[in-house]
Amino acid sequence: MGDKFNMKLFLSSSFEKTAGLLESKIGRKIKGKKVIFIENASDNHTGDIWWIRTDREAFLKLGCDIVDTDLRNISKDDFTKLLKDSDIIHFCGGSVLYLINLIKEKGLKEIIVDAVKKNKIVYTGTSAGSMVVSTDLSLCAFDQDEKDEYKKKENYCGLALLNFLILPHSNNIDFTGANIKMVEKLSNFSQPVIFIYDNQAVFVEDDKFEILSA
Repeated sequence: MGDKFNMKLFLSSSFEKTAGLLESKIGRKIKGKKVIFIENASDNHTGDIWWIRTDREAFLKLGCDIVDTDLRNISKDDFTKLLKDSDIIHFCGGSVLYLINLIKEKGLKEIIVDAVKKNKIVYTGTSAGSMVVSTDLSLCAFDQDEKDEYKKKENYCGLALLNFLILPHSNNIDFTGANIKMVEKLSNFSQPVIFIYDNQAVFVEDDKFEILSA
């Protein structure tokens, strides 16, 4: 895990299927908690973004207050204030590389990392939102849907909160093709990879992690 920090992360394939595990793990009552809800990873998706709806519905069922936040339109100062006033920051699924590019371009990477490492806010993610916390995201280049984004940058460091990469949807037939392409390239990739099913999440607390199943 690397250096020890006081942080909590709940990283899922599908937040909808694992949301019930969150409250017991973070040690705080969920009802009434303020969630920064970020769906930017799906900005360029042209079809139905049903997974955004299911993430939203899962938080609403937990009794959370959702603050929809578009990273394209928020200033660094306003985002910093929002972090201070919120309990959870949630990144939905979509394009991993588009999401990390946007975070960096807006100058928000250090702000997010600092807040999470100091346990000022709990980090939750679905799919791409769970992958982006890793140190090295270059394996994503072998996902056909990510190739255009990969060409835009040379350095694909993620938020670097973890020294392993989560590969979600390992039991979902809809992701078989993309996952196979990435698995084929694992021998060229030095960072450890953890595969999780759609009913699983990786919970990180300080310098330890565990795989949870719903």
